[in-house]
Amino acid sequence: MPFKSLLCHVPPQADLAAHVQCAAGLADEFQATVIGLGAAAVPPFVRRSGGAYAAVDNQWLAILREQHDMAMEAARQVFDAATGDRQKTWRTGWAEPTVALTAAARGGDLIVVRRPSSSHPDRYTEVDVGPLVIKAGRPALVCPSSGSYLSDAPVLVAWKDTREARRAVADALPLLQRSCDVLILECSSEADPGPAMARIEDIAAALARHQVTARTEVLSPSGKTGEAILARAVQLGADLVVAGGYGHTRLGEWAFGGVTRSLLEQDRHFVLLSH
Repeated sequence: MPFKSLLCHVPPQADLAAHVQCAAGLADEFQATVIGLGAAAVPPFVRRSGGAYAAVDNQWLAILREQHDMAMEAARQVFDAATGDRQKTWRTGWAEPTVALTAAARGGDLIVVRRPSSSHPDRYTEVDVGPLVIKAGRPALVCPSSGSYLSDAPVLVAWKDTREARRAVADALPLLQRSCDVLILECSSEADPGPAMARIEDIAAALARHQVTARTEVLSPSGKTGEAILARAVQLGADLVVAGGYGHTRLGEWAFGGVTRSLLEQDRHFVLLSH
């Protein structure tokens, strides 16, 4: 099923909005609507109420509300500049961007986000990809910081025989169909590569029924799996890596698995993640 609605969080800074331009370009290909979301929240420590400082608190909150409205207007202008006269919808929210984007995902087929600026993004102004992928129920296309255009260059499917990887391949189908070359890669530590090859040949056969011609390869990396996948993506000339999003909660925070973390820390390839 082609993507018919592309959802993205829009920052108020134009130099942080390459992913919005990417969503606009994909919208042209799929004749889709771009849904832009401007959202930001206020840290709890500035939201006191009552007591001797109630009047000061109210004045401070009024200032913050005005700043929020100005930021949302700036974000809307960034969105309009990136999308032009395409079919689009604009929304704003007084909420953490990850929370707002997760809720808005019910109306989108694909979430398009910018690569996190750090492993601990500012939850009040930035999107945290980990909770988003796990909670949104939609695939997320994570764009490199300068990723304003996703080409039809080769795609590397980082296969692992799990529910998440199966979901990712199904979700990525519209992008696989537009690619000039698809490689399904499984990294295996098994002495006999036969079982791994049989698994990815099943995936290739399934994709062929959807007009996707895919090659298969089993790799036995000597080092870290994530680094091996990225090195192979570079060799392939891949623009996009498709993978399952793996991780767990630790002390109340989302912690990615090693491969997923490697894919998000690099800033060269687009990455489609599904959970």
